[in-house]
Amino acid sequence: MKLVKLLVAAALVVLVALGVSAVATAQSDDEKVVLTVGLTQDLDTPNVTAGELVSSYELYNLQYAAPTDLAADDFAITPGLAESWSSEDGRKWTYTLREGLQWSDGTPLTAEDIAYTINRSRDEEWLNYTSTVANLEAEAPDARTLIVTSKVNDPKLPGLSLYVVPKHVWEKIPADDISNYPAVEGVGSGPFTLSEWKKGQFWRMEANPNYWRGQVAIDEVVFRVFRNADAMVAALRSGEIDAAHAVPEAAFPQLQTEEGIVAVAGEQGGFDYLVLNSYADNPSRDTDAFDAPHPALTDLKFRQAIAHAIDKETLVERVLEGIGTPGTTMSPSANPAWIPELTADQDYEFDLAKANQILDDAGYTDSDGNGIREYEGEDIVLRYAIRTESKNSKPYAEFITGWLKEIGIDSTFSSYDDGQLIEVAGKGDFDLYVWGWTPFVDPDPMLSYFQCSQVSVDKSDFSNYYNDSGICDEEYDKLYGEQNTELDLEKRQELVHEMLTRFYTSAGYIVTATSPDLQAYRTDRFAGWVKQPAETGPVLFSNTSPSYWNLTPTASTSDGGGLSTAGIVAIVVAGAIGVALVGWFFVRRRSAEERE
Repeated sequence: MKLVKLLVAAALVVLVALGVSAVATAQSDDEKVVLTVGLTQDLDTPNVTAGELVSSYELYNLQYAAPTDLAADDFAITPGLAESWSSEDGRKWTYTLREGLQWSDGTPLTAEDIAYTINRSRDEEWLNYTSTVANLEAEAPDARTLIVTSKVNDPKLPGLSLYVVPKHVWEKIPADDISNYPAVEGVGSGPFTLSEWKKGQFWRMEANPNYWRGQVAIDEVVFRVFRNADAMVAALRSGEIDAAHAVPEAAFPQLQTEEGIVAVAGEQGGFDYLVLNSYADNPSRDTDAFDAPHPALTDLKFRQAIAHAIDKETLVERVLEGIGTPGTTMSPSANPAWIPELTADQDYEFDLAKANQILDDAGYTDSDGNGIREYEGEDIVLRYAIRTESKNSKPYAEFITGWLKEIGIDSTFSSYDDGQLIEVAGKGDFDLYVWGWTPFVDPDPMLSYFQCSQVSVDKSDFSNYYNDSGICDEEYDKLYGEQNTELDLEKRQELVHEMLTRFYTSAGYIVTATSPDLQAYRTDRFAGWVKQPAETGPVLFSNTSPSYWNLTPTASTSDGGGLSTAGIVAIVVAGAIGVALVGWFFVRRRSAEERE
């Protein structure tokens, strides 16, 4: 009993101290204009060379400006760090930078920074840069002149949508340490730079006084991470946050009718997919370091049976609340023109009888009559990974594994947050899961992710990959190389359509639905939200995220809204203390029962 009293007393002291600190900080924060955005996905890393999550790309969009930008209305190439460019042959481009560019720490930003980024990322094959810079060579004859030469025809040029890193910071990092570099120094050229990150809680970005567009109207952006999407919606309604990303489908219709809140279903090519681990020993990798899929998954017939067992219409109606469209092939761009139309004989329509027949014909039988088919005498049990940061992950799993059971395939379950799942998938320690992609404007980056070179083989860094299907198709790689250099738009689209159809028929990536990004924002504190693309796109987490530098506070902003960083920390820590005390009582009670 004495120990309990001491713990309670200590907790009260800590809470009082936190309260004083929070009030003091809140008083200074009241003088700042703070935008608070809620989401359910934390950063995987602030390191722009290695991050893979949408949340991380929002940070990169805000911290790192690019030589060229994309118009909010239609994704047209517009000036960024470079104010103009020209070329005589379409391969060698000369860019003229704006005058007086500076990094957020006051260091001059010059053409040498851009040339350094292009050349080093190409030589060291930085994960998030390769598809853009693989064929480029850059030089900086003076501070404002950048010359970029491509070894091949490049349909993406003159666009240079790459995140430029500060040479004076990054040149100190050895090549072997790049992918593991924490990158929390917060030196950037975009409208905001990272100032604080508390993993699992929030990250905070401060306005960059040297941003090339000029001083933005917001002093800070706080991204608050929620473990429960319904709690995020409640925080939006109460005014604790100003905007929310990844609003639950069930809550979205009601938000559409609420006064003072605008709900946005932003289309930018996003899709959900069921991935089947189809790695078949190509390219080779260390079998001691990497796991392998269930061997049945390396059989195309087995995967085709699973593809026929997925009722995409039911998933859209029951999991996505009707907000979406049943998927076909992968969506590589915000422009739907890049998605091919499948013929009836190419499409894996939902048909459980056909799925069962395929498995019967392929020799997967249930010899003991327990309802589960066998592979080499053992029941087929697939490892299903559930994402804890997605509210839809469990209902997806329930439907999908239910259909698998109907065709004689059993499942086990493991749960991971997104950061964990990236590494689990990199190790090959899974058989299937559902996740989603949001593509870029040009299809090349998304297409590049499924080359043989993007299969996970780096045992020193299990996050150094993109091809989570593990499929290595040399013909796909060949077609990728052709579209990568094709300047004729119609011919390039034909090549892309052939690639996507081929990838679809491999049945390792089953697109369950194309779906919009569901977002919502309050109207009482900020004005100037920008959809990208115009009319149909999201206002946050888009290709270049223009809302942040366009927003202006309304008259009511000074009345409060959102929570200061100190307020968020106080809530989190207070909750942690409460959990610790409750946990102590439970541990004590359980120990006593064991003794008795």
